[in-house]
Amino acid sequence: MMDRKGIIEIFSGIKRLNTKIFDVNRKQAHTLSGTVGVEKSHKSEIVFKERLHWEKGSSLLINSKNVYRWNFSLTGNIKLEHLRFGKSNPVNLVELIPSGENFWQSKIPHICNNDLYSAELTFASENIILCWTVKGPNENYSLKIVYS
Repeated sequence: MMDRKGIIEIFSGIKRLNTKIFDVNRKQAHTLSGTVGVEKSHKSEIVFKERLHWEKGSSLLINSKNVYRWNFSLTGNIKLEHLRFGKSNPVNLVELIPSGENFWQSKIPHICNNDLYSAELTFASENIILCWTVKGPNENYSLKIVYS
């Protein structure tokens, strides 16, 4: 199992991300790419400032910005928060617990309206792979985010 210092080091070096979204209901797949600005605000937390864009042909379909905070506990758990309302008012997304060699999974799913968001995190070489499964009455999709 990778130690906390090694995990924080990998997170600190992230610059890019690629996201693959697969919508099960519509049988559609989309790929988004973007950049990540990394801010080390505390020795046990890192903030990702993500900029994503999705182009189809010559048309820009999505251009978005998100800010996430990753917290690394001494127990090995990793907590992910969305900072859409600022650093002092985070939206707790998921707490990931170690579940194998370089693998973490949701302690419990994140609930948003009637949808459940479950996550898995894996380290592969210098990449971080975050996979989400979203299920609910109106949602049925998966996301695979590769941070490099």
